[in-house]
Amino acid sequence: MLIGHLRATSIFLAIMLETNQAWAVQAHGGSEGLVSHQIGHFLFITGMGYLLFRLRSMHQKGAGWLEFKTFVWLLIAWNVMTFSGHWMNEFVVNEKFVKDQARTLSFNIENLHDAIYYLTRLDHLILVPSFAFLLMALRKWRISQ
Repeated sequence: MLIGHLRATSIFLAIMLETNQAWAVQAHGGSEGLVSHQIGHFLFITGMGYLLFRLRSMHQKGAGWLEFKTFVWLLIAWNVMTFSGHWMNEFVVNEKFVKDQARTLSFNIENLHDAIYYLTRLDHLILVPSFAFLLMALRKWRISQ
């Protein structure tokens, strides 16, 4: 049994060490890609709104439901923030970005539009806590069973 675990761990490590670089941000290819991506955010917002409506109409109360509703609200906020950021990105001039060859080093904020755009790029500050609330809800539901 121990040899099997060691073999599986060795194979896993070998695979992980041989990976190529992955990019976290990908271009969507022209305006059609952006539009379809934005439609996805809109549908996500609509779906989460419907889920909140159903939870309210079903009068879900008890352990974990407040955390789950907070998770859904934060997902809606994240989608609105990200949708806005994608849209605003179309109006930001390249000269605002300070670059060193291919790497972006910083962004110059000169007005309110720039500041709002920059804040929309910090979407992880909403997304990560939303998943923390989901984990809290799942934990409470597990404990209550």
